[in-house]
Amino acid sequence: MRTKLTRSWITLALLTALSVCLHAESHLPIEGQVANFQLLDQNGVSRELYRQKLARAVVIFVTGNGCPIARQSLPALKEIEAEFGSQGIRLWMLNANTQDDVESVRKEADEFHNEFPILLDHGQWVAESLGITRTAEAIAINTKDWTVFYRGAVDDRLGYGTQKDKPEKTFLKTALQHFLAAEPVVEARSAVKGCAINFAQPAPASKGPTTYVQHVAPILRDQCVHCHSLGNIGPFAMANYEKVKGWASMIREVLLEQRMPPWLADPQYGQFANHRGLSVEETQTIFRWVAQGTLRGEGEDPLLKQAPPTAGQWVLGKPDVVVGMPKEFSIPATGVIPYQYFKVESTLTEDVWLRAAVVKPGNSKVLHHALIFVQYPKELKSIEPKQNAGTAGFFAGFVPGSDPVPFPEGTGKFLPKGTTFIFQIHYSPTGKEEVDRTELGLYLLPSKPKWELRTRAVTQHDLEIPPGASNYTVQASYKFRKPSVLHDLSPHMHVRGASFKYQLKYPDGHSETLLSVPRWDFGWQTLYRLKEPKLIPAGAELVCSGSFDNSGGNPANPDPKQWVIFGEQTTDEMFIGYYDIAVPPVEMVSKEPAVEPK
Repeated sequence: MRTKLTRSWITLALLTALSVCLHAESHLPIEGQVANFQLLDQNGVSRELYRQKLARAVVIFVTGNGCPIARQSLPALKEIEAEFGSQGIRLWMLNANTQDDVESVRKEADEFHNEFPILLDHGQWVAESLGITRTAEAIAINTKDWTVFYRGAVDDRLGYGTQKDKPEKTFLKTALQHFLAAEPVVEARSAVKGCAINFAQPAPASKGPTTYVQHVAPILRDQCVHCHSLGNIGPFAMANYEKVKGWASMIREVLLEQRMPPWLADPQYGQFANHRGLSVEETQTIFRWVAQGTLRGEGEDPLLKQAPPTAGQWVLGKPDVVVGMPKEFSIPATGVIPYQYFKVESTLTEDVWLRAAVVKPGNSKVLHHALIFVQYPKELKSIEPKQNAGTAGFFAGFVPGSDPVPFPEGTGKFLPKGTTFIFQIHYSPTGKEEVDRTELGLYLLPSKPKWELRTRAVTQHDLEIPPGASNYTVQASYKFRKPSVLHDLSPHMHVRGASFKYQLKYPDGHSETLLSVPRWDFGWQTLYRLKEPKLIPAGAELVCSGSFDNSGGNPANPDPKQWVIFGEQTTDEMFIGYYDIAVPPVEMVSKEPAVEPK
């Protein structure tokens, strides 16, 4: 059969031949289960392998910007999508090139009219876990047991410097036909011809063995131990080498799935002062340590040098004033507990301004979340913050994964004397009877701040999520009548929540994405504090948009057969975009310095 040969193909062939000589290929065996992973695609959409269980198979095609074979495989992939997409075959692309950033991937996809999701494996850990060494490889995964039933080239049409007019063997298409017919895949492997992927190497100073003492423990100490310590939210304590070694496989798993550390913001949008998470290099270090056999290394255990934080303490130090529930509340072992409300009268004898207000759970095992509302005395009702049972805002709160932090510098919240606190508490039974007495710690400012901080909300109450809907989208917005300064963003949804985004539309028509959470996690409801406060002009509109997954593919979904509406219980849904803005203090507030109550 005639072939076409060009200078670029000759160059590619020579480079590839050299690469083959220098690098031995390693592949994931056909046998064995593919580990779960989660990556963002070129459009910022979360793609998690194990959430594709409603499909029959997932085909991953390895691509890379500029690779001729990957580019010219696109028409064949589109034909496969057209033939097998309706039969439950899902096709993704994977880009593990360190030189390809999001913008360049998106640009090439647009140029070649490529509408497939392209998963961006910047850390290369998914490519390494799958044993990928070059582009143009297709990996077909059975979603019933997550095993690979085909691995290799799409077909035999493309080679190094050659092209056939038509393929003689359609490897991937034939494998899918056999798979869908429940027949054995006769040719389950084929040779791959594509561009070699350059994998990042460890820094020169760390080219020796990766050890716990020298490389891993310092990362865990700085990034993980504050949660993974006795009595804190982490399910196990990273107390020493033996404990960490015992959990090494689990640590690798949650890093591969990007469940830990719990920072869910898309890095494409916004910069945040409270960012928490591992860098690509730190994650690769931990993966390398596990792969090399979890070596301890010489020297004292770094995790024994520093006492871990103690659960149950006030993280910001002792409060100036503590406001507690009137008495302990008993939580039964099982059942659905309605929201509990507790009214507590303030003991403040003077108007005060606060630098922080922290909710401390009395029993973190049963306290699902707590919101604190304030009721001002009659004469100040006109300036009382909008709250509406939490759908318009709140005074202070605790949600899973929240970190107690002071209010932004130069801001404070106002509390007049005669204030009444309303504790709204949501409990989740543990299987045995429990008790709780949650408290609110107030930290005072010496005088009135420059700005008053208020927690407000954009809310969509009109939710009617159909059974089985995998991408039910909603939107809510608020237009600012006066200039304000935006500091914090805190999205809130329940277990069917899938994604959440904040955008700011300016009066001149242009818009900006402030925060995107592509993969909502009900267990980690983070406050995202902007690294630089944002001035919002009058007339600007804050738009919150998001999606819900009420399908059987959502592992957190309690019942995909039910219609879901707005409601308080976890099995209901909410769509609330909380945000903290700073405004000039109102003139009706006392101008005298705050006096610490006795």
